[in-house]
Amino acid sequence: MRASAEPSWGQVLTTTVSLWLSRRRQRGVPRPARHLSRRAARGLRLAVLLLALTGVTVTALRLTGASARAARSSSAGRAHPARARQAASGRAAATVRARAAAWIAGQVSNDETIACDPVMCAALQAQGVAAGRLLAIGPTASLSSADVIVASLAIRRQFGGQLSYDYAPRLLASFGSGADLIDVRAAFPGGVAAYNAALQADSAARMSAGEQLLRSRRLMVSPQGAAELKAGAVDTRLLVMIAALASLQPLRVVAFGDASPGVTMTATDLPLREVTITSADGRGGPAGLAPVLAMVRAQRVPYQPAYAAIVNSPAGPAELLIEFAAPSPLGLLTGGT
Repeated sequence: MRASAEPSWGQVLTTTVSLWLSRRRQRGVPRPARHLSRRAARGLRLAVLLLALTGVTVTALRLTGASARAARSSSAGRAHPARARQAASGRAAATVRARAAAWIAGQVSNDETIACDPVMCAALQAQGVAAGRLLAIGPTASLSSADVIVASLAIRRQFGGQLSYDYAPRLLASFGSGADLIDVRAAFPGGVAAYNAALQADSAARMSAGEQLLRSRRLMVSPQGAAELKAGAVDTRLLVMIAALASLQPLRVVAFGDASPGVTMTATDLPLREVTITSADGRGGPAGLAPVLAMVRAQRVPYQPAYAAIVNSPAGPAELLIEFAAPSPLGLLTGGT
C-alpha cells in the first residue's frame, strides 16, 4: 500500500487553528468577532510561531541526519591517510626484499647456508633458493652455523652490534635504507679482528699476483683492468683462472666487473668477481674461444665459476664471460682458509 503524502506546514497550521476555535465554541466561549482580540491574536501568533519553529527544527534534524549519513558513506569509501602510508611502506619493504632475494639467488654460492628472518626466507624461496639452505632465525636462534646472514631489521634488532663484530664482518651487498635496509653479510670465524688480518694478507697476495699477470706476454689487459690488477682489486679465483687460460692460448682482458650494489668500500675489500675476455688477435669467433670455455667448465671447487658462457659482441669479436659466486674466499694464495 502506498504511503500517504506528508501534509504541508500550511495544512497543519490551518487544522490547528480550526481545532482551537472548535474547542472554544464547545466550552461556550462566544464566537470571536470578525477581528480577533489582541490577546487572542497574540496567542494565535505564538502558536503559529511555535509550530513554525518546530517545523524548522525537525527539518534541520532531518537534513543533519542525512548529511551525517552521507558523510559516513563518503568517508567509508576513502582510504585513511595512515592506512595509505602503511600500505605504501609495506610495498616499499616488499620491493627491497625482492631485490635482495634476487641478488642472493643469482650471486651467492649454492654451498652457503643463509640465515634470514621468516619473511625474508620466504622471499628467497620465491626466487628459487632451496629451503634446505635457509636457516630461519627466531627469537632464540643462533647465527653460528650460518655462512651468509641477511641482516633485515628483525635480525639487526635481535643481535645488535654482535652481528657485524662477532658473526658477519664482511658486507657483500646492501639494499634499501632506514627500517627497510637489508644488508647481505658473510660470516667469518673469529669475528672482525680475524677478518681484518686475513683481508690484509689476502689483499697483498692479490696485488702480487696481479703484477705477475701483467708481466705475461700471453695476456693483454685494458688500462682500467691493469689498474685494478695492480691494486689487488680482482678476486683470487679469477687471477688463478686467467693465468691457467693464458697458458692455453693468448688472451685479452676486456674488463673486470661485478661490483656489489649499495656497498661503498673499495674493491680491495670486496674483490671483483667477473671478467670478460676474448682472443688476443680477435679472430676465430666463438669457435676460437670454445677450448677456453671447455677448460673453464672442467675446473673444480673453489675454481669452478658460477657462470661461464661465450657471447657474441655486436661491436667486436666474441667474448667469454666468467663470473664467480660470492663471497670471495680469503687465503687461497697464502695457504689460509
